[in-house]
Parts: sequence; C-alpha cells; structure tokens
Amino acid sequence: MKRFLSTRAKIFFGIVLAFFLALGAASAAYASYYRARALPGVTVIGESLIGKNREEVNSWLEEKITSAAVTVHVGGTDHTLPLSDAGVSIDTAAMVDQIFAPNQSVVSRFTAPFSPVNIAPVATIDETKIEDFARELASKDGKPVVDAAVKVSDDGASFVATPSQAGKSVESSALRDAVMRSAETLSPENVTLEVVEKEPQVTTEEAEAAAESANQFLPLNVSITDGIDDFSASPSDKVSWFSMEKTESGLEAPVLDDTKVTEWVKKLAKSTNEEPVPGVNNVNSLGDVVSVHDPGKKGWTVNNSEAVASEVLVALKEKKDYSGDFDYEETEPEFTTRLIADGAANHVYQAAPGERWIDIDLSANTVSAYEGATIMQGPMYMVPGAPDTPTVTGEFRVWLQYEYQTMRGENADGTPYVAEDVPWVTYFHNGYAMHGSPWRSSFGWSGPGGSHGCVNMPVSAAKWIYDWADIGTVVVSHY
Repeated sequence: MKRFLSTRAKIFFGIVLAFFLALGAASAAYASYYRARALPGVTVIGESLIGKNREEVNSWLEEKITSAAVTVHVGGTDHTLPLSDAGVSIDTAAMVDQIFAPNQSVVSRFTAPFSPVNIAPVATIDETKIEDFARELASKDGKPVVDAAVKVSDDGASFVATPSQAGKSVESSALRDAVMRSAETLSPENVTLEVVEKEPQVTTEEAEAAAESANQFLPLNVSITDGIDDFSASPSDKVSWFSMEKTESGLEAPVLDDTKVTEWVKKLAKSTNEEPVPGVNNVNSLGDVVSVHDPGKKGWTVNNSEAVASEVLVALKEKKDYSGDFDYEETEPEFTTRLIADGAANHVYQAAPGERWIDIDLSANTVSAYEGATIMQGPMYMVPGAPDTPTVTGEFRVWLQYEYQTMRGENADGTPYVAEDVPWVTYFHNGYAMHGSPWRSSFGWSGPGGSHGCVNMPVSAAKWIYDWADIGTVVVSHY
C-alpha cells in the first residue's frame, strides 16, 4: 500500500513539474516574441496592432494619415482636403515610441493585456492653412472678404495699410472642427459649408490709423556715438523695433517693442567693441623680459548699453530725437613670450635662436645676414636709394624671388626706365628688393646716383642672399 501511494505521488508531481516547465517555456517565448512587437492591450484610436513591429506600425500610421481627409461640400461641389494640406502635422515617431513604451521591461509585457492603453494621435495644426483654404473656397464663388491689414512697405522703411474688401466668406470654424475630428481619429470626415456675403472685421480706416501711429516714430533721429564714429538708426532699423500685436478686431497692429529696441542698441554696441590683441615679450634664456616684440593692442568694451537703450526708449515714447554716447572699459592685452637668442638683445631685430634675418643698415650702407645673434655673412657693402627715391625702412619679410628679372619703373623726374636681366632679385616689401647690380663698380656709399629705392649689391653678394634667404625671412631696413 505504501509503495502504491508513492508511485501515484511521483506521477502527480511529474505532471505538476511538466506543467510549470511548459508554462515557463511559454512565458519565455511570449516575452521574447513581444520584445519588439506591439503588445496585446495597446491600441491606437481603438485599433489593435498586436504583433506588428515598429516598421509595420509606422507604415500603418502613414497609411491612416494619408487616407484621413476632409471632404468639403460647398454649393453642390465636393472638395477634398488632405490633412497635410490642412496644416496638420502628426508626430508618428512620438506615437510609435508611446506604442512600444510597455515593451521596455519584461514585467510590463505580461501586464499590458490587463492594463489596456489607447494611443491618441500626437497632432499639431496650423490654422492659417485652414483659413487659407476657406478663403480659396469662397473665392470660387466670387470675391472673398478681405480684412484690412498693416504690413511693412516694400522698401522696408515704413508701415502701410492694405485695404479691406467686403465679399464672400466660408465659415472656417466648422471646417476647423472637421479637420480636428479627422486628425483625432485618423479617419475621413465630411462637412457642408455655405458661402455667405460678409463685411470685413478689420476696416481700412483702422489699419491706416495703426500704420500712421507706428510711422510717427520713424522720422525721429536716434544717433549714438562711440567717440569716433556716429551711428544713426535707419528707417528700416526703426521698423524692426516693432512687434505685431492683435487688437480686439483681429488686426495685427505694429507696437513699439522695448525688447527689440534694447537688442538693437546692444547689437550696435557689440559691433563697436574691439577685442584686445595679445602682445609678445622677448625673453632671454634666463626667462627675463628684455624687450617687447609686439605690443599687442588694447581692447574696448561698451559698459553702458543697457542705460543707452533705456534712454532711447524714453526719447521714443516722448516722440523726441535722441543723441547719446557709448562708454567703454579698457582691457589690457595679455602677453605671451618669445625666446630670443643669447646676444640678440643688442641687435635691431631680436631673433629667436637659429632664426634667419637680414639687416639692411642704411647708415653704414651694408647688408648683413644673421642666424639668431650670429652673423652668417657680411657686412656686405651696397648702394641704397637716391635722396629722391629712398629705400623704405621698417620690418618686412621676403615675399618673392627671381634669378633674373627685367625691371621697369619711373625715375624721380617721371621719365621711364628699363633695366634688363637684373640678377638674383629678392623682394622684401612691395617693389623694394635686394639684387645684383653689375652696372656698378663701387658699393658702400649713398647719395645722388643711388638706386630707385632697391638695395644694389655686388652680384656675388646678391646671389648669396638669394640662395640663403627663404620666403618669409625677416628683413629689417633702418638707419
């Protein structure tokens, strides 16, 4: 008897175990299948999408949106208005995200059938499209009613009124309601509209008065100076200071906007600001500052734009001209450092270690080539420009070179000259160059009989400079 009961118990527990194993397998299969498919209990506008994946759901939504339209019956004629033409925009991506939100967790996949959710369309409507369509329908039966309006003139310098017109009208509110129903249900809708005679809500006189009121501000002079230049607001600037606000009649009337005036003043102030330009200090190998390589430039920033804007607004509202000043804060430039070669502090150009540069000494009538503070060639004698055509002074860089060149120009008296096959030409500033001068027999002097401004050198010296100098090599010409 005891053995018999034990066998029955084993059979019973085996059945129970098999049941739970099957249930577990089914649950796992269910959870896996619906990981990326619409769940039971989730509907869209009352329709189940059970088992569809995201792509299939998106296609279904697109088809519903395309088929949803409003059929408008007017005067015995039907007109079809698709939702897209009615200014309806449906965010299908947001809807799909809502549909698949419960799929994110295993638990919600199992509870979804017991917690049904109906997803409504996520729609926005541009009502101006509906009004445009209503006017189009009315115009098919005659001239449509037109409200007067205020707009900016074609030249952007004033406000003008556009006239009103009595005429045909279709009640756009009924059309709007039909479009809303179609958007909410993603299904076709029908609406019957009547064309009626109607007077405009906004009269020409009201629009003209609003335009004239705004135009009173435009002749006022608004001028602000930065201490150097004066800046006056143009008519189009002043037009931009207005915002359109709807009146009780529905007219969009221009109204002076404090924020826009303030923005204009701040934008003008910003345009006059000057950012500081960083400077460069020359330092020796010990890190000591020995000179200023580049002084940089101070910056200037307007510090009273809010106050100026407030003053402009007060003047405008009192219908007065305005003249004011920007005040500035001075900003010192920041400095970086530039290492110079040992011994370079005593030269006219304080070069970095190994930096190539050329010294044109107009007092000694010589040219010398350096790397850092070490002389590489020279002094080499030369002949500079004559008194009437002197050689330029300053810090320059080699920018162009020719092995041979025919040079043309004018003498001091205006007569032309031509020098053919000038050898080893190295330009360092505009038409000023160092070059070989085979027509000269002596160098190292200056005065009458000098060059047209170039540095005349012996041919061998000019070739050495040509071969040694790179484009960008610093050239310092000085007395």
